[in-house]
Amino acid sequence: MTNLSYVITLIGKSDIPAEFIASVQEIFAKLSVVSQFEIQLDGSRVLDYSVEIPIGALAELKIDLFDLSTGSGVDIIVQPTENRLKKLFIFDMDSTLIEQEVIELIAARANVEAQVAEITERAMNGELDFNASLAERVALLKGIESTSLFDELKTQLVFTNGVKELCKVLGNTGVKMAVLSGGFTPLAKYVAGELGLDYAHANNLEDEDGKLTGKTYGEIVNGDKKAELLQRIAAENNIELDQVCAVGDGANDLPMMGVAGFGIAWNAKPVVQEKAPSRLNSGSLRDVLYILGYSKGEQEELLK
Repeated sequence: MTNLSYVITLIGKSDIPAEFIASVQEIFAKLSVVSQFEIQLDGSRVLDYSVEIPIGALAELKIDLFDLSTGSGVDIIVQPTENRLKKLFIFDMDSTLIEQEVIELIAARANVEAQVAEITERAMNGELDFNASLAERVALLKGIESTSLFDELKTQLVFTNGVKELCKVLGNTGVKMAVLSGGFTPLAKYVAGELGLDYAHANNLEDEDGKLTGKTYGEIVNGDKKAELLQRIAAENNIELDQVCAVGDGANDLPMMGVAGFGIAWNAKPVVQEKAPSRLNSGSLRDVLYILGYSKGEQEELLK
């Protein structure tokens, strides 16, 4: 076999400029990539190419397309044609399924939001060990009243644009879904319930006499644990790993992307975008459905 069958999807925030498409075609020509056919999944905003790639050209193709797309407002997703539709989706929660970082919402109650946010930023960039950074952040929460904490936080959560539609289509097509979060269990379970997810795993905050103690209890859901849980959930459902997609924004999501068949860095930190199998920087998580090959019309039908 001399060629690899791949799908290359261009997703723009608006209509993709003709000159950008020309640049993609130039890269194809340079590397002897043969474009079999092109489909418009959403007018000229989302284009889908079925291509044949010489085996030795794949790595260079990915680099060239990544460089072309950076800062352009157009994402380019390169994936094998086989197993494009997945049977299991694994999501991060904070800054993925929801727009906020929950630990920062809690920290705001003790006026330590800035300190916690700074540690979170470094951890998501992969500059700090996740377990140590979590312990450091949670320690700053000591003394916060916990009795009604999570019920109050539920009212503050803002779901990411397009996530409800994405999860509805995935659910309607029989896809299993899970949230694996470095955040906290009560909110992960709430988010799972709101979106129709099948599994929720997160960390647990310890409380005593109605106040947070500044500690967690139980196993920590860090990057390695996310990868382990992904494999466990896939095995429980007799789903092969190449039929799994992991979606997240932080460095602690890279391990689960690494064991999944495919991974999507959603509006992620630069280091995560560089290392993830693909990246999506659009304004809606619903655009993941284009990565799976669903046209806008097909999505509308599946949302009914």
